[in-house]
Amino acid sequence: MESCRSLLRIGDGRDWRFAGGDWADGEGGLLSVREEQSRAESDGMQGMHFAFARNLSFQDCTVRFEFRLLGHTDAGIILRAQDESHFYLVHFPNCGQAARAQNFWVVLSKMDGSGYLRQVKMEMMRRVPSTKGVWLRAEVNIVGRRIIVRVGDHGRFEAEDDTYAAPGHPGVFLCSPYPPGAQIRNVVVEGAPAPIPPWHEAVRQPTNWAHPVPTAGKIWQCPLGMVRFPDGELLLNYEAHSEKARAERARATSYAVRSLDAGRTWSEPEEVSWNRPHLTPAGRLIRLFESGESWVTAESPDRGHTWFDPAPTNLPTAMPGLTSFHPGPLFNLADGAMLAFGGGRHELNDAALNVWTWGALHCQKFAFRSEDDGRTWSEAVNVDTPGFDAEGKALDGNLDLTELSPMQLSDGRIMVLIRPIYSPWMWETWSHDGGRTWGPCVRGPFPGYATPNVVRTACGALLIAHRLPWLTVHCSLDEGRTWQGTIIDSGTWAMGAMREVEPNVVFYVYWDSFELSMRAQYLRVTPSGLEPVRR
Repeated sequence: MESCRSLLRIGDGRDWRFAGGDWADGEGGLLSVREEQSRAESDGMQGMHFAFARNLSFQDCTVRFEFRLLGHTDAGIILRAQDESHFYLVHFPNCGQAARAQNFWVVLSKMDGSGYLRQVKMEMMRRVPSTKGVWLRAEVNIVGRRIIVRVGDHGRFEAEDDTYAAPGHPGVFLCSPYPPGAQIRNVVVEGAPAPIPPWHEAVRQPTNWAHPVPTAGKIWQCPLGMVRFPDGELLLNYEAHSEKARAERARATSYAVRSLDAGRTWSEPEEVSWNRPHLTPAGRLIRLFESGESWVTAESPDRGHTWFDPAPTNLPTAMPGLTSFHPGPLFNLADGAMLAFGGGRHELNDAALNVWTWGALHCQKFAFRSEDDGRTWSEAVNVDTPGFDAEGKALDGNLDLTELSPMQLSDGRIMVLIRPIYSPWMWETWSHDGGRTWGPCVRGPFPGYATPNVVRTACGALLIAHRLPWLTVHCSLDEGRTWQGTIIDSGTWAMGAMREVEPNVVFYVYWDSFELSMRAQYLRVTPSGLEPVRR
């Protein structure tokens, strides 16, 4: 069959199916979500907008287009769609951290009926600017199981997958929780047309999320911590902002809610004067906070209803070479010990830097070990041990380290993934002796930011949720050797807390992209990856 060339236009929308909001044509070949629907809630993933051209069908084709990204945005091309929930997506997710570090990413994802976008392959595309607001030319070519992506004059990405081999519909994708957002224009599809398959009208993108503590009005709920007591009771702590400007922090009120049924229902919110509770290995509920010139812990005898007077700790409030210092998070070990991690900005100047010290003048991180259930702590140990210079002087630790996510493996080793400032990938460091010493930081297995959400399940699976692309949960079934990434929502902030509430079922609560009520999901770990549990 001869090849045809189609310029995608929305027109009156009759030839299209939209998920997440209606689209419209704009000037200069622009395709965009209608402004009044750009931040409208939908059944599927928040702020993600899909447009499927139901009047076109291709098995193999080439799509040429232009796109422009801003801070927290995404744009892409849909291929071989069978319905709203079965298709390939080639997209270019961006966030502020990646853009300022000149890291440009391309992803081949697929939606498979779960309502999740499964990452087939994600790669940092070199030779492409990540500068915000720049129009980029792109071409996506799909032939058989091979997909080749070109961006600009030099960027190239290649992946293979055979999940969707039959002909299907092309389409476009945008995700922009904060206007102005990403843009896409002059989308041209060229290829041999295939018979148009029937569109499955009844198949819609499912709803995997819920609001655990719904509120009326513009209240932004920000979950900060969650503990699970031995009898299964969950204690969730969050802040609520009555108004929030993105550039400044409004006055926040702290609340606690409780659930006796694994998060299905919750008590009425109770205003509290504390944040981020932690359950120690011995079962004490404590919280760590700064008081005057020292860090102290307070203990609750009744699961957070009341608290004893704070007790001082020997955790430092300042560290040599750092202009600021903040401890956290706390982490329990299988041997009954605890670790506290902390760090802050470094005051090194150019004259003091060694050429082998990685990073700009930013953050270092340290570990402290406690063997008395968090009452006293060891001296600080840098979580990066990069080695020595030619004169035998110890090199300074990595200066690119911010939020830490620790996890312990079945053999006792501790693996920590750390949010970077400039590194394209998260940093990874290991301890083989319970946190007393640490090896050198290495480039981790995937990119990610905002990573305080981590859990190990009954089967030994490791889960970590993070930003980029969007709210991704990476799961490892082999002790951290390999990982599979699944986009479960937009969840721009990617902050929250997760706990295992049944064997291999994780309850995850996280910040909302539109700065409203927090969201929650149940994730089941299966041999083939993560699946939503709808309740």
